[in-house]
Amino acid sequence: MKGNILVLLLVFVFLFASGCAGKDAGPASDESNTPAQEAGVTEQEGNVPLGTGDEHIVRLENYGVAKPSELEVPKGDLISWRSDKRQGNYVLISEDGLFSDETLSYRVPFVYTFNNTGTYRFIVKDISETSNMPEMNVTIRVS
Repeated sequence: MKGNILVLLLVFVFLFASGCAGKDAGPASDESNTPAQEAGVTEQEGNVPLGTGDEHIVRLENYGVAKPSELEVPKGDLISWRSDKRQGNYVLISEDGLFSDETLSYRVPFVYTFNNTGTYRFIVKDISETSNMPEMNVTIRVS
């Protein structure tokens, strides 16, 4: 009896640990079973609907770090911009005018689908009143 409980406990721990593993770059795993709209995801009009391409995550961390800062994706894929900064906001600026400046709050992603090939550059600014962090630069190449 005690052996069965121990085996079940080990299986549970293994399943829990494997579900927590993930990657910072590349296609995103499904972090929840709720639709993207319920999670607060925003997408510009005229884009391919969610779910037609792979989703890649660009994490905006504290201290002016964007991971990854360069990314190459195929046409039709989505980029999900996510702020890991708990206090204050970032502003995402498309140097190519793909969309209006987007304010990014903690854990509220902004999703954009890249429908055209090319190289696109973005600036991310920390807009906290006390921030003196440098801008982050992100380049996305679409093939």
